[in-house]
Amino acid sequence: MNNQKVVIVTGTSRGIGKAIALYLHEKNYKVIGIDKTECAQVFTQVTCDLKNWQEASVVIKQVLGTGSNVVGLVNNAAIQIEKGILETSLENLNDIFSTNVFSIYLLTQLLGPSFSEDAAIVNISSVHAHATSRNLSSYVATKGAVSALTRSMALELGEEKGIRVNSICPGAIETEMLIQGLSRNSNPDQAMNNLKKSSPLNKIGSGTDVAKLVHFLIDGELSGNITGQEFVVDSGVLARLASE
Repeated sequence: MNNQKVVIVTGTSRGIGKAIALYLHEKNYKVIGIDKTECAQVFTQVTCDLKNWQEASVVIKQVLGTGSNVVGLVNNAAIQIEKGILETSLENLNDIFSTNVFSIYLLTQLLGPSFSEDAAIVNISSVHAHATSRNLSSYVATKGAVSALTRSMALELGEEKGIRVNSICPGAIETEMLIQGLSRNSNPDQAMNNLKKSSPLNKIGSGTDVAKLVHFLIDGELSGNITGQEFVVDSGVLARLASE
């Protein structure tokens, strides 16, 4: 492992995280996926709940060993709570911030000694950091935090260690979570068509779309002068005025 380029990806049991891990594995990176759900993958999969800092610290140190050449960290793990702001409990807030935001601090601190000189971090934020829907206040707050945190990380880690930090804001991506959400409509197929029509490209994205951008941002030869930036992958939805 020590001679390979190691990339850590969180939230890899399904959806965008799994697509990222599989794509980077195909590009010959040594991918270590972290997820609280145990599942077999072609890449190295570690079962760990990132809300438990003590457990995560022990597990990750064991997996990495010493002298690992960590070239990338992709902070993708996230949960979503669909509750209005008046119904959201302190327990809800602790759960969602621990998973979506605090885990970024944990992993950055843990991996600090193992990062290579040209390492890069990619934080997966969301279009919900910029435009959102009802009853997602806690999720929106975490994604706004991720986008803001990315800029601060880019300044600190760039100056101290030469590490580049960027974020990606996916829009509608065809994942299990999206399909599950659309299934709550009386006509899921029509809901999917409406979602596509909201885009100038008349489409929704795939996990591979996000994975290719992650690869670009991780590869220093491709993006070595890019840091502190936010990239939207939403088929152009945010470009349209709601009043149009």
